[in-house]
Amino acid sequence: MLLRLNLMNLRTAFALVGCLVMAAHPTGAQTPVSTLDTKPAFMQVVTNFVYRTNAIVVTNYVVTTNAVAVTNYYNAQGVFLQPVTSIPGLVPIPQTPVPAAAPAPAPAPAAPDPAVVKAGQLQAVRDLLIQGLATSSNQLALAGSFTTNVQQQIQIPQGLTSFDRRKSQSLITAMNLTAEKAAPSVIALLAKTAGQFQTDDPAAVIKGNADAATRGFLTSQRPALDPQIFLLVQQAAADTRLRETYNSVMLKGGGLLGAVLGSGPAVDIEAHVTQGLLQAIVNHWAVQEKTIRTDAAARKTPALQQAFK
Repeated sequence: MLLRLNLMNLRTAFALVGCLVMAAHPTGAQTPVSTLDTKPAFMQVVTNFVYRTNAIVVTNYVVTTNAVAVTNYYNAQGVFLQPVTSIPGLVPIPQTPVPAAAPAPAPAPAAPDPAVVKAGQLQAVRDLLIQGLATSSNQLALAGSFTTNVQQQIQIPQGLTSFDRRKSQSLITAMNLTAEKAAPSVIALLAKTAGQFQTDDPAAVIKGNADAATRGFLTSQRPALDPQIFLLVQQAAADTRLRETYNSVMLKGGGLLGAVLGSGPAVDIEAHVTQGLLQAIVNHWAVQEKTIRTDAAARKTPALQQAFK
């Protein structure tokens, strides 16, 4: 009973729907059958919203580069966009050229230390003396440098006259052989002393005359050197029998053997040879000093090259 009532109600409902449909379509046209759309739905949002801004950032920071980037810009419709050359209402910023920075001045060279300069000048004076002596030694220590060189030969002392030419020549030979034999040791003594030479004003010596170093050295060192040089000559004279040869000339027998003119005191023959040897060394020494001062190629040490550049 109940089932029948439900079926009747359902038929009544469908009949009612049919009436409504007929009312909506009075022409009586057939309506399409409704179907369920199972495709996914997509939502499309269209907007004409445009974001514009006039914010401008101005900075003085400048970056200079040689790299150039070129690009073409197009809008959504594919229209080429021309670059904007000016914006209405925008005040252009004047381009002020940035002056190039002046180059920093080179730092002034440090002033040389006076003590270092003086030490270098003193070493130059010493080298000047030592180098001059070394070259002089090569000439004075040779065999025959005194006996065969007439200009350098030591002669018989003034005041001594011999009437025997043979004995006079024997004395001259003995004196010069003594000088040749003593020359190397005397020059070695001078060089050793020159290596320790002290002067309060080496700059004045360097700027002095052609023989300023030689004269300055001898003036200050002769008092201490003379006794030592004399002793070296005495040692050489013992080997050459200088004293015996001198005494043979001084025999007071008259005749042809020899005699002393006048009655003056006898000559210290060893001191005479010492003086002659030292004079010969000084002459050569001064010549070598002048050469070093005037000839750059003759300066063998850095101190000399620096002092006389």
